Amino acid sequence: MKLQAVSNRKLYIQIADQIRDQIHKGAVEPGGQLPSERDLALSLGVSRPTVREALIALEVAGLVEVRVGVGAFVRKRDTADETLPEQSASPLEIMAVRRLLEPEAAALASQHISPEGTARLAETIRKMRAETTRGQWSSESDRILHMTLADASGNAVLREMLDGLWNSRRGEVDTRFHQHLADIGEVRSHILGDHEAIIAAVVSGNAEAARKAMAQHLEFVADAMLEAWE
Repeated sequence: MKLQAVSNRKLYIQIADQIRDQIHKGAVEPGGQLPSERDLALSLGVSRPTVREALIALEVAGLVEVRVGVGAFVRKRDTADETLPEQSASPLEIMAVRRLLEPEAAALASQHISPEGTARLAETIRKMRAETTRGQWSSESDRILHMTLADASGNAVLREMLDGLWNSRRGEVDTRFHQHLADIGEVRSHILGDHEAIIAAVVSGNAEAARKAMAQHLEFVADAMLEAWE
């Protein structure tokens, strides 16, 4: 029997592998621009968001430079090993699960948060305001805010699940993906406003407002992941 090996590699890594092979074959010269996301998606028969993840994986591997709003450009070959980040979880899949869990964590936190948790939120949002003013964004501040809410939810299983998701977000592809978003000033400012609204709802003890504020925040980030580069 002739059987074909089944691949359990992430789809975006398989796509990145194909594009890498084409780069190595000289399909696009160093400094040249890759086809648009739309064209790549049509050629490969996949979604544009999946192509975007593949381009980020190629950027992490040192093969391309992604310029938001412009496109992806082949970098000059150097001594980098150009190894694709095989273990990185899909940023879009992580976001999909966060949208299921984090609104409820925020609602629960509004009912159970301690004075210590409230103080941690206040300190974190102060840092975020200062970072935003300086044109910066800190993934660690982001994590602290969201995990403070998870800690305050009072549900150990929910907290553990969210901790796992945030650990997955430390992968190179996810980190680079969000950093590109954070480089957009309008996105940074909107996220700060979202975080302020979430904290206000949680501290006031309004579970429904906390749930809604978190859901709207994650919806904005998810949309930005799909649209902000257009």
